[in-house]
Amino acid sequence: MTEEYTENLDDDIQLFSSRNRVMAIDSQVKKRILDLLQSRDHSFDEIVTLCGKAKSTISVHVHDLLKAGLISSHTDPDDSRKKILSLTSHPIGRLTNLDRHAPVREDKGEVSARLPFEPGDIASFFRWGVRVFRTEAMALGINVDPVLERTGWEIGRVLAPLVYDPDLSRMVEKMHEFWSVHGLGSVTLSGSDPISLTVQGCFECEDLPVTGHGACSFDIGVLSAIFSGYLNGPVRITEIECYSAGHDHCKFIIEQKSKG
Repeated sequence: MTEEYTENLDDDIQLFSSRNRVMAIDSQVKKRILDLLQSRDHSFDEIVTLCGKAKSTISVHVHDLLKAGLISSHTDPDDSRKKILSLTSHPIGRLTNLDRHAPVREDKGEVSARLPFEPGDIASFFRWGVRVFRTEAMALGINVDPVLERTGWEIGRVLAPLVYDPDLSRMVEKMHEFWSVHGLGSVTLSGSDPISLTVQGCFECEDLPVTGHGACSFDIGVLSAIFSGYLNGPVRITEIECYSAGHDHCKFIIEQKSKG
C-alpha cells in the first residue's frame, strides 16, 4: 500500500544525531528516506517506489546514509534477496526560515525595568528561560521542537505515576493541581471522546511571538507519556489551538494510535 506523504520538506535542513555525530541533511532524497524510516522499517524496493526515483539514485543516497551511520541494513528474514533498512539515528531538529520573519506579539504597556522573572520563584525563572531559548532559536531559523518533545516525554514518564488515576476526570484534576502548584498553567478536561484538554497560562508558549501555528512541543511530549500510560498504548497528541497561533489558551486532542 502506498503511503501518503504530505509534509513539505523542501525548505528545511534536518538535523539527525547518530551514535557519534550530528549531521545536517539538505538532500531532498535523503530527507525523504529518513522521513519514511521514522515511521517503520522499509525494504530497499519500497523506498524506491515511495520516493519515485531510479534505483541507481536511491542506491547512492542509501549508501551515503549507511556510511554516515544514520541508517542500517539487514537481510529480510522472509526473503534473503531483500534488504531491510532501519533508522539508527534520531531527528533532533531542523534549520528553517519559516519562523524567521514571524510577527511578534506587541508588548502591552510600558517596558518594565524589573527582572523578567520573579526572584526566588523557580517556575517564573524557568518560564523566562524557555521563552528566551525558543525565541533565540526562532531568530536563528532553528526548529528545536523534536528536542523539546523528547525532553517532555522523559519528564512525562516521571510525572505519570504521580498523576495517574483510573478515572479520567480525577487524573486531569491531579494534573491541574500539579501544573498550578508549579506555575505551569491550569489544565481542564474539555472533552472525553476524544479526550481533549485545555491549558490556560501555558508556561511554554504564552509569552512567545505569534507565529500562526502551535508551539507546545514540550507539552506534547509530557502528555504523550502520561496518556500512553493511561490508555495502555501509544497515543497521538494534536494541538488544535495555541497562544502562539493567536488563541488565548492551548487545546490538545489525545487519541490512541491505531494498532493496524
